[in-house]
Amino acid sequence: MMWKIVLPVLAAVFAVGSAALVGGFTDIDVNDDGAQNALNFAVVEHNRQSNDMYLSQVAEVVGVKRQVVAGLKYIITVRMAKTPCRKGTANEVCAIHQDPTEARPYQCEFTVLVVPWRSEIKMLKQKC
Repeated sequence: MMWKIVLPVLAAVFAVGSAALVGGFTDIDVNDDGAQNALNFAVVEHNRQSNDMYLSQVAEVVGVKRQVVAGLKYIITVRMAKTPCRKGTANEVCAIHQDPTEARPYQCEFTVLVVPWRSEIKMLKQKC
């Protein structure tokens, strides 16, 4: 009979004491394979949807969060900057302009949903 009282109390103590909420966002390492794939996808989509003639690249990753939903939802905050490469160039690797006036850095937050068992990835939101 005592376990009916002790068990719920212990569960409440552990739930309150845990660092992350179940189903909530957790900070993850930018080098996580899933985060890298989501970031690469987000950058390609950002450049595709942009009206700029030049490609942008990631200058710095500010933070990455992940939430387990019906798949994995990533929120990736990055500082982006312009490159000298025009859109449509054949898969060139382009460095960011060294001159800050040409690089025109800006910050973006990408929300990407990855559903690995369906081989599905999509940009839910981008805010720059």
